[in-house]
Amino acid sequence: MVRQCSRTRCNERAVVTMTYDYGEATAVVGPLSPVAQKGALDLCEEHAQSVTVPRGWSMVRLVTEYEPAPPSDNDLMALADAIKEASKRRAPEPKPAKREVRRQSDVPGQVGPSLRIVPNPGGNNE
Repeated sequence: MVRQCSRTRCNERAVVTMTYDYGEATAVVGPLSPVAQKGALDLCEEHAQSVTVPRGWSMVRLVTEYEPAPPSDNDLMALADAIKEASKRRAPEPKPAKREVRRQSDVPGQVGPSLRIVPNPGGNNE
């Protein structure tokens, strides 16, 4: 499972993970973490090179050469666990279909078919 860049509208492959330490006012750009971490940003090469920090913060770059990380055993195990978990869930019971037959006479404002007497051309019109 390939992780994508966390930046909005970027579909590139993530190559680094950026973490923050608010207490130290420091951001760290390091190797891509084995699994996605809450509060961390996975960045592609372009965004890893262009990312900035707020004024007064320090930026520590532990990575200077960016290579896409191959899928790790952790990624494969997480995928396998997700599939196992999904297979244990019961599918919802199907609901019977609601069929509604509508005839022209059932539609408000529509006049139904009219009946009239047609004369018999061969004779007796009783």
